[in-house]
This record gives sequence, C-alpha cells and structure tokens, in this order.
Amino acid sequence: MNALIITMLKIVVSMAVGFLLYKLRILNNTVNKGLSGLIVHVTAPCMVFVSIVSMDGSEIRNAVKLLWIGVVIYIALMLIAVLCVKLLRIPSASSGVYQAAIVFGNVGFLGLPLAESLFGPVGLFYMALLNIHLNLLVYSYGFYIIGRNSQSGFRFSPKTLINSGIIGVLVAMLFFFLQIPIPDLVMEPISFVGGITSPLAMVVIGSSAAAASLKTVFSHGKLYILSAIKMLLLPIITYIILKLTIGDGMMTKVLTMYVGMPTAAIVGMIAITFDSDAETASSATAMMNIFCIITIPVLYLIMTYF
Repeated sequence: MNALIITMLKIVVSMAVGFLLYKLRILNNTVNKGLSGLIVHVTAPCMVFVSIVSMDGSEIRNAVKLLWIGVVIYIALMLIAVLCVKLLRIPSASSGVYQAAIVFGNVGFLGLPLAESLFGPVGLFYMALLNIHLNLLVYSYGFYIIGRNSQSGFRFSPKTLINSGIIGVLVAMLFFFLQIPIPDLVMEPISFVGGITSPLAMVVIGSSAAAASLKTVFSHGKLYILSAIKMLLLPIITYIILKLTIGDGMMTKVLTMYVGMPTAAIVGMIAITFDSDAETASSATAMMNIFCIITIPVLYLIMTYF
C-alpha cells in the first residue's frame, strides 16, 4: 500500500507543478500545445518501444493469451463508450473526447509503475503488453474520434496511421517476438527520451487544468458519472467475469487494474494538438487522475479480500 500511495503522490505533485507554472505564466496554451505534440509524436512512442522490447521471451505464451484478451476488452470498451455517449446525451462536438475517455486508460504513465509496485516484474510485463493495444488504437481510432470534430480542420485518412506511435509499436513487437537483441548504444538514448514522458505529461495536464481552472474542471456534471463508470463499475465487472473464467491469478488482477485506469493523459494531448474540445479532455483527464487516488486503492482492496 505504501508503494501505491507514493505512486499517487507523484501524479498529484506533477500535476500541481503544471498548475502552478501556468498560474505563474511560465506555461501557457501555446507552450502546452507544443509540449503535447512532443509527447504524442516523440517521447511516448520512445517509452512504449522500450517497455515492449525489454520483455522476457519466456513469457511469449502468456503474451499471446493477453493479446487476445486485450482485443476482446477493447471491442467491449468501444461499444460501451458509444452507449455511454448516447445515454448521457453528449453533444457531437464532445462525443469523441468522451468516448476516448472511456476507452483509453492512463496505462503508460500510471499503469506501468503501479503494476511494478503492486505486482512486481511479472505485473509490469503484463501491463506493458496490454499497452500495445492502447498505442495501436490511440494513434488510429483515437486520432479519428477526437480529430473528426477538430476546429483546426483535421481530417482522418489512412495516412494518419503512418506515424511514430504506430511504427514504434509494430517495430517493438517484431523485436519482442523474434527476440532480437538491441545494443545499449541504441536502447539507452531511446529510454532516456521516453523517460520524460510521464512527468511531462502530468505537468501539461495540470497546466491545461489551470487554464480552465479547477472550478471548471469539477463543473462538468457528466464527467462524475463517466468517472464512476470508467474507474469503478467497469473494472469491478471485469474482475468478476475474469475471476469466474480464468481464475483469481496475477493476470486477472492486472487486467482489472488495467481497465480501471483513469483517462489517459494522451487523450488531452491529442485534443490539444488537434484543437478538439481540449477543455473537456483536460478536465476529464485531470478529474479522473485525481479521483484515482481513491478508486485504485478501492479496486486493490476488492481484489485482495474478495
């Protein structure tokens, strides 16, 4: 539990730094957009590449199993996201952001260090493997649903799939399954660049929240409902189903925590980059990443005692 508390504190402090820097006018909306592009197109792909190629080849069988389970989970999440948008009567201009908030969890920035703290190296491996789905989808499906309502005139096309995020994931998967070694001379610089992703993303989220003010962040009534669905209802249902089907093992616990992650920071980054309701995206991300200080321990206790 101490490791969990420390991880939560890192997230909150980083967001608070971004919030303060915006109020001191060191950061602004223009800088936030530039940093968001840096994260989406450079540092996040580097971080994901390193997390995948560093996996142990002895876990290939479990890797294949998790990849299939991940496909099922994301199909379910995308369908649930569409249903939630309709039931909550979300305007079309914000529908993509709400769908992305349900589908994409903060796996890379929060899930990976959390899994390592709570479940050890195996938990980190499982979470990193599941993060493959997120990165393949966020640079395709995520770009589409958020960018289709872009004020900057962004239009999705197949060419959008040819980007650093998709290419990085595909190359990393090739190296992992073929177990091709990569020299430290190559890995260390990539790891170094990817290492700034988590704190930088949290700082930008905090800064973006400051632009809207905390009053605005917590004024979105429907985001409270979305937060409860995303971080409590869906992971609890996932835990029950998986416990009855594949058992109460490490894989079930990691998958449950995976589904229960707060909205991914990259949702706000993409919305800012494409000028597509960035205020709602940043509010959803900020709100859920604050609420997860409560929801994640709740999920952990449920998995431990039930």
